[in-house]
Amino acid sequence: MVVNIYDTANDMSRQLVETQEYQGLKKALDELKADSEAFASFKKFQQMQAEAQQKQMKGQQPSEDEIKAIQTLAKEISGKQAVQNLMNQERQIDQMLQQLNKTITSPIQDLYSEIMPQSNENN
Repeated sequence: MVVNIYDTANDMSRQLVETQEYQGLKKALDELKADSEAFASFKKFQQMQAEAQQKQMKGQQPSEDEIKAIQTLAKEISGKQAVQNLMNQERQIDQMLQQLNKTITSPIQDLYSEIMPQSNENN
């Protein structure tokens, strides 16, 4: 029997949108979009962060001014309730995805379990 694991992944993708975590994230993002000032600041922060990451990927370092601007904007937006709600929802969906990853990769962990040193919790 041939298994197409990508079909299962596509099913999981469709199921993800039905989860409480996804719905909470969608609602939090919609609420952020409704706060035009907070949303504009959030988008600007995302853009600045992406530009800094692009520089790093090219082997360049962002300037001190760029880093300070990102930090200042991060502090500003983190005080906004809509952004706090979004970050909380992102944490919840991340926890769910980490647990899914742990479950999905458990057969690989099992394969290596006999050669990996076992932690001794009694020490």
